[in-house]
Amino acid sequence: MMVTDFRTANICIIGGKGRMGRWFETRFREAGMASVVADLKDGSVSDQFIASFDVVMLAVPVPAVDEVMKTIGSYIRPDAVIMDISSLKRNPVNSMLKYSQCEVIGTHPLWGPSATSFADQVIFLCPERTKIWIGAFRRFLEEQGTKVIEIEPDKHDKLMACVQTLRHVMLTALGQTLMKLGFDLECDTEASGPWFQELLGMMRHQFEQPSELYSDLAIENEYAARTLNAFQQSLSQLTDLVSSGNRAGLINAMDEVAHFCAIQETTTKNSSCGWWRDIGGDSRHVEV
Repeated sequence: MMVTDFRTANICIIGGKGRMGRWFETRFREAGMASVVADLKDGSVSDQFIASFDVVMLAVPVPAVDEVMKTIGSYIRPDAVIMDISSLKRNPVNSMLKYSQCEVIGTHPLWGPSATSFADQVIFLCPERTKIWIGAFRRFLEEQGTKVIEIEPDKHDKLMACVQTLRHVMLTALGQTLMKLGFDLECDTEASGPWFQELLGMMRHQFEQPSELYSDLAIENEYAARTLNAFQQSLSQLTDLVSSGNRAGLINAMDEVAHFCAIQETTTKNSSCGWWRDIGGDSRHVEV
C-alpha cells in the first residue's frame, strides 16, 4: 500500500553519520518517525535493504551524490522517493533522476547542525519528478513550522552563487587582507566600531564550518566562477578609482549601488519575494 503520510514513512538516511545526517535522524525520531542511518562504506547497504524504505535521503557531500546514486539508485522502489540535502541542486537532482525510477525531490535546508528544530527555518524544495511525495513532505515541514520555498534547480544554483559562494569568498578575502595588513583581531577589533565588528563576526562564524564544504560549493556550482568574475571586475574598477583619485567616479559608483538598494527595498516590501529577508536578514537561518 502506497504511503501518503510522511510521518508514517520508513526513512533511510545515507550518510546519516555526518553532522546534518545525524541532525535529520534526530529530528525525525523526535517526531515519532522510523528513521535508519546507513553508510555505504560499512557494507550493510544491499538492494533488499534500500528497497525496504519509502524515503531515501542523501546526506553526503555534493561531489559524492553521483557515485552514491550509481550504487543505490536502481534499488529504490518506483513508489518511493529519493531526496538529497545538498546546498547545490542542479547536478544532484540530475543524478537522482538519471539513476532511479522513483520520485525525486531536491532539498536544501538553509540551516546547520546547531539548529535545534525545524521551527522558523527555511528550506528550498526542487520537486522534479513527484506527484505524491512532494505534498506529503511539504505538509510535514509546514507542520513543523518550516518555511518552504519551491524553486527550479538552475535558479537555485544561480542564487547560491551569490548568497553562498560570493559571501564565502568575500569573507575569505577579507580575512586574507587583514592578515597581510597585520590586523590584530583581539586589539584592533575594539577600535573598529559596531559595523566592522559585525562584519568580523560574520567572518568568524563562517569559519566555524569546515572549509571543505565551502570549497565544494564553489567548485561544484557552475555559476560560481561567473559570479566571482563579476565581483573581481567591480573590485578592480573601484581600486582603480581610488588609486587614480577619481572622486567623482567613486561617488557615482556608490550612488549607483545606493539607488539599487533603494529600489530593491521598495520592490521587496511590495512583492511576494519577502522570503528573501528570511534568508538574508536573520542569522538563525543561514549557516552555510
